[in-house]
Amino acid sequence: MKPATPVQTKREAPTLAMVVKVLLICGILSSLLYIGTDMPATMRWEGYSYTSQSISELMAIEAPTRPFMVPLFAAYSVLVIAFGLGVWGSAGQRRGLRFTAILLVAYAAADLMGLLFFPMHLRGPQAMTATDIMHIVVTSLIVLCTLLFIGFGAAANGKGFRLYSIGTSV
Repeated sequence: MKPATPVQTKREAPTLAMVVKVLLICGILSSLLYIGTDMPATMRWEGYSYTSQSISELMAIEAPTRPFMVPLFAAYSVLVIAFGLGVWGSAGQRRGLRFTAILLVAYAAADLMGLLFFPMHLRGPQAMTATDIMHIVVTSLIVLCTLLFIGFGAAANGKGFRLYSIGTSV
């Protein structure tokens, strides 16, 4: 393979920048999809309560909303993975952003794994199953990744973003 010429490098740079920009936009789209999935799902389940039930219950094995939620939340996870790749592509030499990118991808992969392989059962009198226990383990990993990517992202992006991240966490 021949080394890149200066002309090739100049042509490839805008293309790469556009790919990174599209991947970063996936972060916005993922958040919109999350909200656009969560809200209609709760309206599809008569009696669902934001205060006494978790979002995991909307995707639980017996939940009436599971068929609606699974494909949309799988798409959400794919968008977050794309966003993580965009963060990596924009990180340059900043280690904090690279670690943030890795954590975003780990978060989304764990989210997808929990959604597809370890959904919980609806709460009730039945004993916990292995799936329920693994759901708790995967959810703990998701929470840990979330706290870490907020922290590393805040540290990597200056005072304004740090204050925004602290406010989001609170």
